[in-house]
Amino acid sequence: MEQSSQTTGWSIGQPWRGLFGTAVVLAYVLTMTSLFGANYFNGFYTLLIMAMVPLLVMVGLGWKAQYPATQGVAQPWRGLLLVGFIVLIGTMIAFAAKNFLADGVAQPFIILYLISTVITTFFLIIAFGMWPYNKLPAGLAGWLTLLTAFILTWFLFKLFNFSLLSFPSGTNPSAVAPVAFYAKGGPLAAFAGLAPHGPFPWEEAISFWIWAVTFLFVFANLGMWPFCKSPGLMRQPVFGFVLTAVCVILALVAVYIGIAVLSMEPLMFLLLAVCWLFGVLVIMTMFQMWPGRLFKQPLWGVVNIVLAVGLGFIAYYGYRAFAFRHFGGAMQKYPVDIFTLATMMLGITFPALAAYSDFFDFWPLPPTPAPPAQS
Repeated sequence: MEQSSQTTGWSIGQPWRGLFGTAVVLAYVLTMTSLFGANYFNGFYTLLIMAMVPLLVMVGLGWKAQYPATQGVAQPWRGLLLVGFIVLIGTMIAFAAKNFLADGVAQPFIILYLISTVITTFFLIIAFGMWPYNKLPAGLAGWLTLLTAFILTWFLFKLFNFSLLSFPSGTNPSAVAPVAFYAKGGPLAAFAGLAPHGPFPWEEAISFWIWAVTFLFVFANLGMWPFCKSPGLMRQPVFGFVLTAVCVILALVAVYIGIAVLSMEPLMFLLLAVCWLFGVLVIMTMFQMWPGRLFKQPLWGVVNIVLAVGLGFIAYYGYRAFAFRHFGGAMQKYPVDIFTLATMMLGITFPALAAYSDFFDFWPLPPTPAPPAQS
């Protein structure tokens, strides 16, 4: 998302501006979470939120909050208009996905499809710069990029296999043999014809995809170092393909080490990436790249990436304590416990971080000054 700089005064200087913004977002997230029980929270509510996020990413990152045109509108009305636009279109997407792809039920595979679409959207914007539509008017380029993200993800999603719950005990190796999930005899067998049955277990596939986008944001924090050292590499679509390939390779290595070597359960390994990504996104949105921006690249990125690990784990234990208190016994069940935390940390918190920083510009604090040049 857009990164900005401080000048003087606590309200526009870091880390105070970031601490204020983080407190506002956390208050919103915990309030929204407290309104729902575990089933609805992990069902239609998550589906609705995730359907909005691809458009939110486009408005904030692709269109830089310049489309739809709201320039000149005072805060908080400008932020409310942009959020209203996202909620309207996102709600339409949610009902379309639920009714046309999931037989009218907010079931796991369609929620994971929408989550995967968010990841694909990030790659199309950050890695590819909205290529091949980047020469078109910004509005049209954005809509075509979003359409491409939904279609491309659907075909990639066919590689997932939702037949079984591979680690029903929540451990690797599982103390219980794999059980039917969408397969015959499973709780969602009635929808077996809708869910993908590709070659890769869904737990490992979604873990891999989350780790891939985590590495994408690692490079974003590094200012795309070391790729930026080669001007010829920075043109599209070469840069997009190279960066995506590197992120995929790193994700494959991470998944192999985490799941095959360290014997971590895939969804728990996914949660590690979620924690790290949470920290990275807080630093990028709320703290506007502080304190890393005090240094030159690649130290700039390294400082923020390391700090993000600590922020992520602090958030994990805080969110976990809240979730156990609010959802009670539901948090004892696998994989509900993991999905609940992942939804709280990224499904709800990330959109709130992006919206508050990009659309509301930390209102009621003063507007953010112009960004500094990266070293």
